[in-house]
Amino acid sequence: MNTIVAELIRIIKGAKDSIDSEEKIRHYFEELQCQAVGAAWERIDAELSRQYKEKGWKTERRDERTIQASFGAVTFKRRLMKKEGEKSIYPLDHEIGIRPYQRYTAYMEYTVAQIGARSVYRTTAAAVSALSPVTMSHQQVARIIREAGQQCKKWEDEQRETYTEERNELKKPEYLYIEGDGLLIHRQGQDGKKTFELHRYQIAEGVKQNGKRRELVGAHYVSGFSAKEAREALEGYLADHYDLRDTVVLSNSDGGAGYGKEAFDGIIGKAKRHEHFRDRYHVNRKLKERLSGSDKRLAGELRETVRAHDKERMEVCMDTLESMAADGQEAENLVRLRGYLERNWEYLATPEQRGLESCGGCLGTCESNHRLYSYRMKKQGRAWGDEGGAAMARILTAIKNGDLREALAARKDYSCKPSRDFKGAVRAALKKAKHSAHEGVRHGRIVVDAPSSSAIGQLARMIA
Repeated sequence: MNTIVAELIRIIKGAKDSIDSEEKIRHYFEELQCQAVGAAWERIDAELSRQYKEKGWKTERRDERTIQASFGAVTFKRRLMKKEGEKSIYPLDHEIGIRPYQRYTAYMEYTVAQIGARSVYRTTAAAVSALSPVTMSHQQVARIIREAGQQCKKWEDEQRETYTEERNELKKPEYLYIEGDGLLIHRQGQDGKKTFELHRYQIAEGVKQNGKRRELVGAHYVSGFSAKEAREALEGYLADHYDLRDTVVLSNSDGGAGYGKEAFDGIIGKAKRHEHFRDRYHVNRKLKERLSGSDKRLAGELRETVRAHDKERMEVCMDTLESMAADGQEAENLVRLRGYLERNWEYLATPEQRGLESCGGCLGTCESNHRLYSYRMKKQGRAWGDEGGAAMARILTAIKNGDLREALAARKDYSCKPSRDFKGAVRAALKKAKHSAHEGVRHGRIVVDAPSSSAIGQLARMIA
């Protein structure tokens, strides 16, 4: 500790200003951490080699490697070991989860994925360089994002394949809310296809008040550029986590292709009751568009009849508006509006009008939850390739579900559960690295081989 404090004082003394001082202190601790971690890994590697030698492995050589961690570049040496009939391996790399040719640690890649999900790749690279000793290009950020997206997809598939009822007891909520909607994303490419649709679904069990805001309870999100895959993922999640036989399911959508009541019937399966709603935001937008040139008083009355779900009054209002149409365009808009209302009339009734007084607060949130995706993937005219767009959508969905860290940590080359050999090597390394008690200040005295009146005798009396 005294050595570190003395070095810090030296740094502070030689700094030009406060910024220079803090920058040099950060670099000092980064270098100290990297050296310490490298030494710890080398000590564990030495113990691991003993564990492997007992199993017939032999050391071929020691190779140096450097990997970028969040606190700097860690350089260390580890042993390459070989056994007859087996492929040569680096036991340390295998145990701590470092892939061949990997440049960044798992935590560093996780951090980059989090930042890259909220800002463009060049900004992400600049942020990483500013806040850590790691430097990377925007191409490297894009590669990390693609690999993280692929891992999220792989993890989701494994979760469905390895599900057991013992691991998760099926939930039986009184109400379950399901919403679906599509989001158009600009597409890169020269095949003439300018956009593709991101299909999104969300599930919630209720809503709770959090200050002035409301928060969904038990929310889960599914997204994908393939409508079939997104629907199958939602069906699988419902089957793995819910028993809906005694549950009232409320679904909500804008009525687009693939988001009708029949589609939700197929997704939900058997339930106590299923009520489908047309999304209120899209209904109001449709009314505003079609009534833009009509009489304002009658247009307001029509909106009231739709909210009251009074079909007779709605038809009377539509007849009056059509008779007062000023031109052919207005008349066409009204005819199209009438068709829209008649097709969707049964879905326009509110939960209260259907005898579900306590169920209205959760519906209509899917549109606002588009923001995380639209802000990242649509602003400033951004366009995406198939692989990059799919990876970004999966990462955003994993962030919404709160399982990005778990998904990335589940990689086979990231050792989630230390092996018995690794635990034994760590224990052995700890025994050899026991902390020695600090001796503190050494006390001494000046030996006087002369009279006390002499110069050396007087100095001894002064120090004592």
